[in-house]
Amino acid sequence: MKLTENFTINELTYSVTAEANNIDNRPSVEVIANLKALCENVLQPLRNHLGCPIIITSGYRCPQLNKKIGGKPNSQHLKGQAADFVVPQKNLKDVYLYIKSFLSYDQLLFESDKKQKWIHVSFCQNGHNRHQAVDNYPA
Repeated sequence: MKLTENFTINELTYSVTAEANNIDNRPSVEVIANLKALCENVLQPLRNHLGCPIIITSGYRCPQLNKKIGGKPNSQHLKGQAADFVVPQKNLKDVYLYIKSFLSYDQLLFESDKKQKWIHVSFCQNGHNRHQAVDNYPA
């Protein structure tokens, strides 16, 4: 199922961890609506601007999956409001700064651990987006 021109429900719900642990990560209708809003308002406009693929590394997480990976109990991933991603063809810090300056979002984190860097972005379709940005968030 396509959420927007370049994003599908499968890529926003797929998880290697869920697959390996036989966790059913199928989203509800409400979660699908949130994922669609995230794609329509943040991910697709960003993809259009960049002109290259955005690789989703984590989208929706059911409670069992979120617990398994050590996600926060109040994570917006649980509601389908958040995605983590990388853009191999672009400087990730520049991508972060573009979102911060030109797109609507609830939370925007430039995250990293010892091995990698990625962007976490969330969007609330109810219009109550905090525009909270942290440019050096330790994972």
